[in-house]
Amino acid sequence: MTASTAVGIAGVGSWIERRARVAPDRVALIAGDRRLTYSELAGRVRRLASGLRTLGVAKGDRVAWLGPNHPAFLESLFAAGLLGAALAPVNHRLDEAEVDWILQDIRPKVVLQHCAAGATAVRSPGSRHVAVGGPLDGAVDFEALVAGSSGHPVEETVGPQDLCLLPHTSGTTGRPKGVMLTHGNLTWNVVNLLSCAGFRGDDVTIALAPFFRVGGTGVNVLPVLFMGGTVVVPGDVHPDDILRLTERHHVTVGFGNPDILESLTRSKLWPAADLSSVRFVITGGAPVPEPLICAYLERGLTLRQGYGLSEAAPVALLLQPEHALSKVGSAGTPPLLVDTKIVGPAGAEARPGQAGELLVRGPNVMTGYWNRPEETAAVLTPDGWLRTGDAARPDEDGYITIIGRVADSFIAHGQVVHPGDTERTLLSHPAVADAGVAPVSAPGSEQVAAAFVVVAPGAETTEQELLAWCRQHLAAHQVPDHITFVDRLPRNTVGKLIRAQLPNAATGRAPGETSLVAGVPPAARHGRIEPSAARTLRLIASAMRRIQAIRRESDDRRINGPGHHAVTGAGRGAPGGMT
Repeated sequence: MTASTAVGIAGVGSWIERRARVAPDRVALIAGDRRLTYSELAGRVRRLASGLRTLGVAKGDRVAWLGPNHPAFLESLFAAGLLGAALAPVNHRLDEAEVDWILQDIRPKVVLQHCAAGATAVRSPGSRHVAVGGPLDGAVDFEALVAGSSGHPVEETVGPQDLCLLPHTSGTTGRPKGVMLTHGNLTWNVVNLLSCAGFRGDDVTIALAPFFRVGGTGVNVLPVLFMGGTVVVPGDVHPDDILRLTERHHVTVGFGNPDILESLTRSKLWPAADLSSVRFVITGGAPVPEPLICAYLERGLTLRQGYGLSEAAPVALLLQPEHALSKVGSAGTPPLLVDTKIVGPAGAEARPGQAGELLVRGPNVMTGYWNRPEETAAVLTPDGWLRTGDAARPDEDGYITIIGRVADSFIAHGQVVHPGDTERTLLSHPAVADAGVAPVSAPGSEQVAAAFVVVAPGAETTEQELLAWCRQHLAAHQVPDHITFVDRLPRNTVGKLIRAQLPNAATGRAPGETSLVAGVPPAARHGRIEPSAARTLRLIASAMRRIQAIRRESDDRRINGPGHHAVTGAGRGAPGGMT
């Protein structure tokens, strides 16, 4: 691309071409045994853009993607960006009716469908179909389209205000909504991450999170490509394979929701895997249990908890590594170009320790919901604040803890209960692997909190023990009325708890009966813990004692330390989420 052809191309689509000018031979993508340099990737993106144009794609159109993570997704994102079109990723795990509804909502000019998403092309009247990874009836082959198209520069004026990505929300609170993210939104999100996360030009990352979620590209993939690093796109996300890929490619930066990261610790390869190249791992999408933080600390890895949402492209909060222990449970503080505030029902800003709704403002915030002006007006204020719908609480230092959805709060014993507070307390118990809290009716038309708990593999506990733990750490109205042990909690594809389904998760065990998750060895079922599990629990307990000691020291400094001043700046940040 010459200087003249670059004029007017200020969008995401130009990133790969620009990086190819600086470091053409540096590896951009790895998938299996295949490697693409930035020069090779830039050529494929140009040819794909030309091919999409021959299929009728023009500026302002949508190109849908349906399928698992694949290098073709990233090529399509940049190619659509060159044309001024928007890539609209669709969750291929949804049922057929939901996929049809989203496609009708966005009316794509072209549907790119991976063969793993179905043996036949999805219905999308008026759309051309392109098959990725294998043949589909009536579809153009992706590789043939790339190979047979022109590699000349694409002439199109694309600016920061043009639509670039159109993902849909998870739909846990209603119909999925298309989130309109511009080239500027995605670019400023990367800039924000570079201001606080320490990405480097030689970074290598693995694309673990699904690309159909904004966090799947926005947290690690796009920042690494922006900096000229390497993205590994695995064909399988089995924990053993991910650990092998981490060793083989000397991965430096990771991102995944807590469920994904916890699955790695259960791999037989985890204890001996060479993870020495990894500098940090960002996590979000759900609250991060302290035992998971401890498990990574024992391997010398720092988990950096953050918070984000699709509407913020997605990052709004990130915890710095030096505070990983002293601020356990916090989602951190806002990056450079993000503002936040926490407000109560009357609009007054919350004081330290008070809960309220988190609001976010910045150049990374979406322009609105696709074809939904009323929903857009409900969440975007006239002065640019995004109402996240998430309840949060600032501490004395300005660090923000996400405590759940505002809509999930309820009144128990005359006081407001945020389920996230109770869930975090339960998750801090060494025997608890997962926990969810929901309101249930009590005599007298009142509501009380009911907890649903998954016991950690190899551990044992009782309802009485966990209730005593809650009474020790919570106010009386936050303590569950009862606890039900379950094998698993209902979560969506990015690990978010589906709270309305919690009562259906019960397995019928009597309260107080010990429950172990599926797959626990028979010896553990009878109260005997295998040596490896016992060692893991001891390590976790040791690390948790260190956390508690650091917390006490931090409290002492706040109370007695000379020269302490509370940070009064605005705070910021689906709970702990990065979607």
